[in-house]
Order: sequence, then C-alpha cells, then structure tokens
Amino acid sequence: MDTVYKLLHSVKFAFAFGAVVVVLVSTLAYILVGWLGIALVGLMGVYISIRIDLHDGNAVADFDYGSSAVTMLAKQIRERDQAQNHEREKLQKERSYRKKLIYLLNTLWLAMMALGFVMFSTRQV
Repeated sequence: MDTVYKLLHSVKFAFAFGAVVVVLVSTLAYILVGWLGIALVGLMGVYISIRIDLHDGNAVADFDYGSSAVTMLAKQIRERDQAQNHEREKLQKERSYRKKLIYLLNTLWLAMMALGFVMFSTRQV
C-alpha cells in the first residue's frame, strides 16, 4: 500500500498524468472557445505549478498545518533544520529536481498562454 501511495504522489506520475490531461483539456478548450481556451489552460497550469512549488511538492496542502503560505514555509524550514546531514542532502536533491521540472513546466505554460492570447487577439477578435 505504501508503494502505491508513493507512486501516486511521485513527480513522474504527476508529469505523465498531467501531460495526458493537458492534451485532452487543450483539445477540448480549443474546440469550445478557440485560442482563448489554450491561453486559459496555460494560465491554469501556471497556477497549479506555483501551488506545487509553494506546497513543497504537494498539489494540495496537508490539513495538519493549514494552507497558508506562512505556516507552510515555517514547517519547511523547521523540517530542514531538524534533518540529519544525509536527510538534508536527499531533500536538497529532491527539491533541486522538482525546481528544474517546475521551471520547465512554467516555461511551457507561459508559452501556451502567450500563444493563446496572441492568436486570440489576432485571429478571433
């Protein structure tokens, strides 16, 4: 059960599942509202990836410590300070990997937003 939980909460699974959902939602949005739909999908993607970064890799905040950014940051700093050296290195590698992935995803989302809004303003307005 623990391995299934880890798989469902892993970054790779989220990336694969997210890619399929993005393709389907983008196609549906383009069919329904044209280029504005592509821009809105990009906007939603930026919002989600910023939340993932804010919540330290979790798309939804844990209910143990609330959902405000201040308490999350305090919890992250407290956990980092209390960790052992090998745990600190492991957490740093995970965060580094996640930061790179989020940077790439934000680039994709911003490109979708730009393409959608530019094409909407030139073709559909």
